[in-house]
Amino acid sequence: MKIFERRVEKELEEKGIQPTEAVKKLEHSRQVLHVVIGVLAILVLALGAGLLYFHNKNQPQATPTVVSSTKEETNQQAKTTESTVDMGADHLLKLSAKERADEATAAFKNWYTSFKNDTPILEINEELLKNPSGTSPYDLQEKLVTNMKDKFGTLLADSYYKSLRDALNANPLTIDSEKGLTWTYEGDAENWLITWLFDTEKDTKNTKIVLRNDFPYEWCDWRNKGRYMEKFSNILTNVDWDNDMSYEVIGVDLTNSNKKIHSSKIVFFEMYFDEDLSIWQLTGNLGGGE
Repeated sequence: MKIFERRVEKELEEKGIQPTEAVKKLEHSRQVLHVVIGVLAILVLALGAGLLYFHNKNQPQATPTVVSSTKEETNQQAKTTESTVDMGADHLLKLSAKERADEATAAFKNWYTSFKNDTPILEINEELLKNPSGTSPYDLQEKLVTNMKDKFGTLLADSYYKSLRDALNANPLTIDSEKGLTWTYEGDAENWLITWLFDTEKDTKNTKIVLRNDFPYEWCDWRNKGRYMEKFSNILTNVDWDNDMSYEVIGVDLTNSNKKIHSSKIVFFEMYFDEDLSIWQLTGNLGGGE
């Protein structure tokens, strides 16, 4: 405490105050009080800083990153959405005729190779072959359409599912005690074209409708050549081929198909670019011949 006493005497002398014992004690007490207050203030600040440090240390460190990441993902998703919309709106305008053809062909290939050859798409219990009369053709066709939608979704356009249903209405699925599950041609050739994809597993006692993907295919230049072939000039006329860039044509050759369900030897169908989805889809608009 000597240091305080010397400081007190010095400060009293500077102020011109006679350093009596009483005055010294009073001034000494005042300075000690100031020092104590200063020390307490420093301790409080240090304690507060320590508590804040440990509080922050105990918080999950990933929180700021998660928030940042979430914001970044949200921004990226917004950009992706805008990009998708932009692509759908003017995507085709940026492509050459060959690039559009290549895109449509690639989209068809992507769908056509997404399943194995002879993949079952509708199957019945063998017990039904013993008493086929109780099975409704309507139930069979609805099940087939539903199975196709569940399997391929938007890879096939809405018009495809409509055409498939129309084909089944005109040429129904039936169960015969000898042949089993069959798709019967009733003379509606236009609606029958869509059956090019389908086949039965067996000629007799059949229980499965299967999908075939072993037929050769190629893009057809319908704008400049295909539609001018006399044999096919009256098909796929729903499109303004001179001005509408959102359609392309794929042809499938079934000449050597060896199908159990008869089909035309060649089938042409339209691929359509859906701007909302920004994808090429197989449509239900078909044409073909022997």
